[in-house]
Amino acid sequence: MKALIARYMGGHDPHEFRVYVIQSSTLKRFVVVEIILGPIVYNVALYLCHNVILAGVGSWAGTEGLKRLPLVFRKIVGT
Repeated sequence: MKALIARYMGGHDPHEFRVYVIQSSTLKRFVVVEIILGPIVYNVALYLCHNVILAGVGSWAGTEGLKRLPLVFRKIVGT
């Protein structure tokens, strides 16, 4: 554990102030995909298959697929 703490603190000044910037579009995308579409996909999958495990897997696959959908379009178009 000491090695992990030493490695983590090794490259940082203890008096250093860090600022992390998160773009609002990234935050909005997270809220829409994970918090709004996730339960919707889960409920639709639960209604269709009547199985909680399959609904959870379907919800996960649906939200991950929606996140990666723009990458697929870029590869198809070639940009």
